[in-house]
Amino acid sequence: MENKKITILPSEENITSDTKVISKAPLCIDISSSTMRFKAAAKETIGKLCENDYIIIDLEFCADSRTFIDADFFSGGKKIINLNYSIIPNRRIKIAFPLCELASKRWYLTPHPGNLKGHVQGQPAHISEIDEVYISSRFCRGGKKITIYDMYISDMLPDFTVNGKPMVDMFGQNKDKEFPGKIHSEKELADYLKSEHDYAAAHNSYSNPDWNKYGGYKKLKFEKTGAFHTHFDGKRWWLVDPDGCAFISNGICYGSRMGVHGFIDGMENLFEWLPDKKDPVFKDAWTTADNIPEFVKRNGAEAGKSRYMFNFARANMIRVFGDKWWDAWCTINSARLKRWGFNTISVCVNNYFDENVYEYLKKAEIPYTLTLKGFPKTKKMIFRDFPDVFSPEYKTLCEKFAKQLQPLAGDKYMIGYFINNEPEWLVAREANIAEQLITSSEPLYSKKEFVNFIKSRYGTEIQFNSVWKLGISNFDELLNPISENLDKNAEILKDLNDFRDVLITAYNKIPLDAVKKYAPDNLCLGMRYANIQKNDLAGFDYYDSFSFNCYSGDPSQTLKVAENIKSVPYIIGEWHIGASDTSLLCSALVTCKNETERGKACFNYIQTAFSAPGLVGAHYFEYNDQPLLGRFDGEAMPHGLIDICNRPHEECMQYLSEINNHIYEHVLGKYPHCKYKVEFLPSF
Repeated sequence: MENKKITILPSEENITSDTKVISKAPLCIDISSSTMRFKAAAKETIGKLCENDYIIIDLEFCADSRTFIDADFFSGGKKIINLNYSIIPNRRIKIAFPLCELASKRWYLTPHPGNLKGHVQGQPAHISEIDEVYISSRFCRGGKKITIYDMYISDMLPDFTVNGKPMVDMFGQNKDKEFPGKIHSEKELADYLKSEHDYAAAHNSYSNPDWNKYGGYKKLKFEKTGAFHTHFDGKRWWLVDPDGCAFISNGICYGSRMGVHGFIDGMENLFEWLPDKKDPVFKDAWTTADNIPEFVKRNGAEAGKSRYMFNFARANMIRVFGDKWWDAWCTINSARLKRWGFNTISVCVNNYFDENVYEYLKKAEIPYTLTLKGFPKTKKMIFRDFPDVFSPEYKTLCEKFAKQLQPLAGDKYMIGYFINNEPEWLVAREANIAEQLITSSEPLYSKKEFVNFIKSRYGTEIQFNSVWKLGISNFDELLNPISENLDKNAEILKDLNDFRDVLITAYNKIPLDAVKKYAPDNLCLGMRYANIQKNDLAGFDYYDSFSFNCYSGDPSQTLKVAENIKSVPYIIGEWHIGASDTSLLCSALVTCKNETERGKACFNYIQTAFSAPGLVGAHYFEYNDQPLLGRFDGEAMPHGLIDICNRPHEECMQYLSEINNHIYEHVLGKYPHCKYKVEFLPSF
């Protein structure tokens, strides 16, 4: 196929910020004092494009950290949608923004070599609706300059191979940066890990003598049922463990995970050392992206078959413990979690097919929550991953989906299960799923339910037309697409929001009815929404607990929203705080200046969160730092409690383990309240 190429390299004149152009060929821009922004394409160029084209940028960003490159798409002077990638610094890389992604059918973009995480944000659109495109950079730390070698539009993807000297050392650490705790030799690594193993073997229990084997509080008891259940004592909600002891689920996400696989393909020369893929010693450290279910969920199995990934955390354990590395991992890390006051391992899914999660849980003897995999998707979706919930297909798929729970039903250490994780439809706040339904040209069963809803609300077509101004003669005409240019008055918006609740209620209730058949004695903990607003609570009372994530230095505002949940308790499914004095290229979603400040901020978060009488659990995300050059979706955050060499971030853990081990005393008002003064920094 002949490559269509339309060059759109910016000129000095169309750079709209106050940056300084250093040279014009290639275009080199000083960005040390501001961000860069320029018009990439105007209407006359966009008219030549189709949805199968890509905007491709060949560039190098000189900085101390990653940067974001945004492509903003405008219509009539209004920004409609944004595509963005973050990229590794100090190496020449390529970005490809697919114009088909303007349809906003998903949240995550496919990662390519040299690219870190990518997203789609905004209203669904088509390239034919766009009349301007702007490119900009943002949120850099230590930014110096950006060099644009080429920028063009093509119907073919480029070669993404990244060239340059190594960035990653033989242990998976940042080769170019010194930092406290950095490992410099195999002997240093072995001495440390063997010492940790010996200590863990002798100290594998909860530190607080008032805790039982589940991490429940022996001094406060409720009904003993032999399984975890919920209890409201008149003042606050509790979980209750199988022995009847009060239980607060203070957890760690992926506490069973043996390191994180990172991409290698197209970046091989950025690594100081990699074993041969056929080396039997390090076979457990290699995989391909088609073996990562979350990658497959977002990109398809075929896209991952030749994309190699390596797990340095595993390789480091293999170096020291040989073929006994997994047993050593279990011993070291299950003991740490108990000593640190974590009484829940959360998420607990085999995101790598060889992760041995359930074997780990049996050895660790720590309560856990499970996230079910493969949430049902109908052949025709309403929007992103929101299924046609009133179709017979959805109910059938939910029945099949629920069966995965059957082998674990009745396990006393299983607190309960989440039936989904961060649905992508909910991230697109601009897109009301009810509106996406009625504007769709697909023959969806949920449209019939919408017609019934409207009939019940208005009674006659005349009354309906007086509000919606559509001039229909029969309600069944609403099965056809309604114009996206609908003039939405307050009554129409109320109809759409109310039917949105109808859809969300069905979305929640139908799979829940199915899973309850297989695990009636285990708690259903909800969907783990990425965040919550007041209009996200439809269907919450079908669960045993509602769940949502809360990435903030202070969870108070989110918990005020959660106060509207009265009939069940709630759980923060994910939260974290990182430090900026990291060796990685990215920050966490919430950041402090160093590990000590981070520990104080975590202490504050736990105290604030569990002061809410409805909160029965909060699960830190996640146990491991992520790889320097990105995991399966390019995410590369230094948010873990241990680094890639299995060394804890001790300054942070000093504060976090203190509050963890006194969580019950805090909840009962018997622990001195101490709020540390902490400064949060911008994330990068």
